[in-house]
Amino acid sequence: MAKKQMSFAEKAAKHKLHKDWKTIKYVKSERSEKTGSWRFNESFIQLASNENLDQALTRMEQEVKAIAKEMTSIKESAVKVEEKVEVKSEENAETDEKKAKTTIDTVVKTEEKEPEKPVKEV
Repeated sequence: MAKKQMSFAEKAAKHKLHKDWKTIKYVKSERSEKTGSWRFNESFIQLASNENLDQALTRMEQEVKAIAKEMTSIKESAVKVEEKVEVKSEENAETDEKKAKTTIDTVVKTEEKEPEKPVKEV
């Protein structure tokens, strides 16, 4: 299949949407844990027209923290759900055992009550 081409008007409209944004290349230097040498991590950051680099970095940190907080709350709720499922499965196992025991008891009682009838030969 052929790739759909964008018209000039669509390209111009696309660039107009990002007109208020500036893109910069941010290079962060860190010490490597394994070798102890310096490493350079590069990333491109989009800045709003009235935003400087420090504000953009704090905004990005806040977004990461919000996502991390949301992920931990999801994990905690998943653990709570698993605990509830385990408790209910234990309760269901107990009730199943009780039902099985009562069924066995009723079967045993009915066998005790009904004596075997002799079979007549024809």
